[in-house]
Amino acid sequence: MYTKQTITYKSDNRYFAGFLQKIINNTDIDAKVSQTKGKIELYISTKDDKKVELFNNQLEKYLPYSIFLGDIKNEQIDKMPNIEKFKTSGYEISPCLECLEQLSDPASVHYLDESLICDHYTDEKPTIKSSNTTFSPHFSQNDSMLITNVDKLDDMFELTALEKRVLYSIEKPTIKATIKDETIKNLTNKKFIYIKAPFDNRSYLISLNAKESGIDYLFFDHENDLNMIVVKENISIIKASRVAQKLQLIDKNSIVNRFLNIKNEANYSSGAIGIYFNQNKIAFLVSNELDSKIVIDFQLFDSIDCLNNLYKNRPKICKSFEQSFPNILTKIKNNKLTLFETISYILGLEDIGFEAVCDKSYEFRGNGGLKIDTNFIKNEDKTQVFDFEAFLGSIMSFKLASVDRHFLAYSIFESLADMAIMTMNQLKLKFKINNFIMMGDMFGNSVFYSRILSKFQLSNPYFAKSIALDK
Repeated sequence: MYTKQTITYKSDNRYFAGFLQKIINNTDIDAKVSQTKGKIELYISTKDDKKVELFNNQLEKYLPYSIFLGDIKNEQIDKMPNIEKFKTSGYEISPCLECLEQLSDPASVHYLDESLICDHYTDEKPTIKSSNTTFSPHFSQNDSMLITNVDKLDDMFELTALEKRVLYSIEKPTIKATIKDETIKNLTNKKFIYIKAPFDNRSYLISLNAKESGIDYLFFDHENDLNMIVVKENISIIKASRVAQKLQLIDKNSIVNRFLNIKNEANYSSGAIGIYFNQNKIAFLVSNELDSKIVIDFQLFDSIDCLNNLYKNRPKICKSFEQSFPNILTKIKNNKLTLFETISYILGLEDIGFEAVCDKSYEFRGNGGLKIDTNFIKNEDKTQVFDFEAFLGSIMSFKLASVDRHFLAYSIFESLADMAIMTMNQLKLKFKINNFIMMGDMFGNSVFYSRILSKFQLSNPYFAKSIALDK
């Protein structure tokens, strides 16, 4: 008899099946592995109990978790299929569990060997980029944190079981975590911070040395190599320069191109409606049998022009705001700012920008926010545009009413999500399309993401599984 395991795998990356093949080789079990789009199939002979036990032990010890793993289905079959030995090329992933064992074992020939290259999933020698990241015990603004002592993880952060699995997956992404430890809060002056597990040989060896010295974490300036978010049971790649599926060139417009790539991943053969919510750009897209294009394109935000209109059309709010919060509008007036930089100033945050507004929104732990104005108006040429003036005026009004900043920040993301849902429903009626695709780095905010999930759940919005939601 044979056992067949069908593993849902939400990526075309072949390294996970490669790890399975290597364990098959090392245990000399009668087994085969294959991979096709969306799944990995593992066939195992159950005739030799000792080899099956050894194989299972090796799986438990060395098979890594992957962010692309899905459900596993088992069944009994009568015959082993005729499949060639599985082969794959190299990938830019972290050292595997066997590599980490060799790096930390004084008896190993690769003990503390920074040049060790993981080939425990391939017969080739992968080409790995050398890292020159600088790690420090001293925090600088916008730094991320390298976890050097996993035993202290639960003492330092509030993380779900799924977030911990993602953090220590073979892909080693960066995720934002809620800080629990008061020392870290005082050191960083933050309640939330991006964290990462050791992700290459160098960072692992540095973390070993730090742990032996009683240092549980280090700080570093990370690039967006693999930024991810975990919301409930959803795992999404926000930005990535590795591991994520590379985009095919389908359309010259970068937003439309990402939309069409995700549409192909979702296997939407008919039409689809998409949203692109980026911190600096918002657009709605439609793809049907006639065309694929942006149908609603928010105008670029101009902080100076918007503030001038506020003074002109809402002088009472501006005057009251100036009296209650001196210098804030002057700072906005004298600098060309992004939308979220402007919001940061209005809220009176110490840090400025999208991440600062995100962090403030996470401080609110309740349900249901205020209704911020997210309306469309017709401009001089009768084109519908987003009313940034009313949006900011609404935030200023609530600020004048002494609404807590964290509640107001939460309400901003919730209201933007509600506007997205309302607009998608209108496009659904107009174009008779029932497929919805979510894109953009604003989904890096868990308030925005959660609101879409909960209030748009019946429409089954699609989040890409192997493609980053933004560039």
